[in-house]
Amino acid sequence: MKLINSLMFFLLLPVISYSQNGDDVVIAKKIIINSTVLGEERTIIVSTPSGYSASASSFPVLYVLDGWTGVIGLVNDLSGWGLCPEMIIVVIESTNGIRDFTPTKPKYDKEGKEIKYQSWDKLGEADKFLSFVETELFTFIDKNYRTLPYRICSGHSAGGLCVTHAFMSHNNMFNSYIAISPSLYWDSGLLIRTADEKIGSMNLKYKQYYFSIGGNEIPSNIGDAHAFNQTLKIKASGELRWKFDYLENEDHGSQATIALIRGMRFIYEGWKYDSDLLIAGGLNAINSFYHNLSERYGYKIIPDVSTLNSIGWGVLRAGRHEEAINIFKRNVADHPDSPDAFNYLGEGYFADGQTDLSIKSYEKAIELATTRNDGGLERLKMRLENIKTNKK
Repeated sequence: MKLINSLMFFLLLPVISYSQNGDDVVIAKKIIINSTVLGEERTIIVSTPSGYSASASSFPVLYVLDGWTGVIGLVNDLSGWGLCPEMIIVVIESTNGIRDFTPTKPKYDKEGKEIKYQSWDKLGEADKFLSFVETELFTFIDKNYRTLPYRICSGHSAGGLCVTHAFMSHNNMFNSYIAISPSLYWDSGLLIRTADEKIGSMNLKYKQYYFSIGGNEIPSNIGDAHAFNQTLKIKASGELRWKFDYLENEDHGSQATIALIRGMRFIYEGWKYDSDLLIAGGLNAINSFYHNLSERYGYKIIPDVSTLNSIGWGVLRAGRHEEAINIFKRNVADHPDSPDAFNYLGEGYFADGQTDLSIKSYEKAIELATTRNDGGLERLKMRLENIKTNKK
């Protein structure tokens, strides 16, 4: 694997913020990578989940090939409603999309005439671009951020073509793909022919592929999308989970936001849990739900701190103290560095009359909050004093 010759945090500046003072809310950072594979500097924009620096959790990674920073807000909103997990988002700024996103340099046009290129025309370097992503960018992100073994790739138009090329010919790079209005016309439908020839023999376990086309796009593009859809229907194995979205009233540009949201919803269909069912079913239902998610996505998935606290609190309010305590204990085991996990365990013990254990849990929460400079430290101290005062 090639190494990055020089990785420079050249502009650790907020890409987007809500004010211009010391209280800026930074949601992304701009980083410049000097790529030996591409022989040029490339700019990436990295957004981490809210509270990333104060947690020890790891996250899946969404790679956006074509520089669309708007994805950050859309995905953060989806995760905020529990429709997908929180994730690290890596946006690759585009410098020469027609060069980086096209898999070939066609010899002939649609009419079969030989294409006359100028010496400066750069096309067909998608494999080189994807090599940069795989051998340099992945290495950098995995080294500098807490990542889970789950990667999603997204792109629009020519970027969607590159996403589809990665799906067909670099299938080990990503787990899921969102190709928004991909340019499937390229090189006389090269990727449609490629799918027809090879997709039936590909290992597609745990893979998910979503693509879209707008009903108000060029008719030939619509036809190519339907042809690709038909090829997947006939040739793809049952291991592949995929979806084609025909967005009837949208054009090439207007569908981008809609398709991104629908693509993420497709990939994470069933991610949001039914709190009533998990509260009713307790720890067994929780374990079953997350076991099934792990089986589907191909890596171990555990509930985050707030999820188990919320479910455990519902069980506690239902008067099932012992069961609630077991849920809170599971949370502490999964997240031993979380003040909130010990906080709720302390509440479970207190409700059950086990005041000494409640005090110990709160003392641990305060210790962790102090180490992490947690904003809730004073609240934890006040609650501990209240518990000691009410100790029987």
